[in-house]
Amino acid sequence: MFAIGDYVSYRSEGVCVISDIRTEVFNALGKSEEYYILAPLKDINSVLYVPVNNEVLTSKMQPLLSADEICALADELRGEIIEWIDDSRARNAALREILAGGNRRELIVLVNTILDRIARSSEIGRKITAGDENTLKRAKRMLLDEFAATTDLENDEQLMGVLDGTYRCNSRTVGALE
Repeated sequence: MFAIGDYVSYRSEGVCVISDIRTEVFNALGKSEEYYILAPLKDINSVLYVPVNNEVLTSKMQPLLSADEICALADELRGEIIEWIDDSRARNAALREILAGGNRRELIVLVNTILDRIARSSEIGRKITAGDENTLKRAKRMLLDEFAATTDLENDEQLMGVLDGTYRCNSRTVGALE
């Protein structure tokens, strides 16, 4: 269970602080339920309510990783890719689903996959689609936003260094974000 003041990564919302845990009544039946109240750091006007007893939604609240954990995860997933979907509509739908989920493991594999596709395409003198390029940018931004919360990572170049093993980031205190 999480506590007030904990920082978590939540889906595509990014890094959030648990500002409260309280009982609310949101349904038409008047049934009260306990909620984690999340405040996304990238949108100070936003508030998210996650039911404490909803395992599907609370499983998407991921504790932030330390620099060592980030490097270990990048090492573990280095070179791992998903099967490329040739149909652009089906591919875009699948990639949007990964982005919406905000799962760091899936985002790293997504970045690996698109980078692999860029390399393969350039070998035959082609480029990837604008949609794939935008997906890559968004996935990298989501990872950087999360990883920068606990490390000294500041830009895409450093993030890519972590993912390819050429850069080792250092930890920092999460509270330094605010």
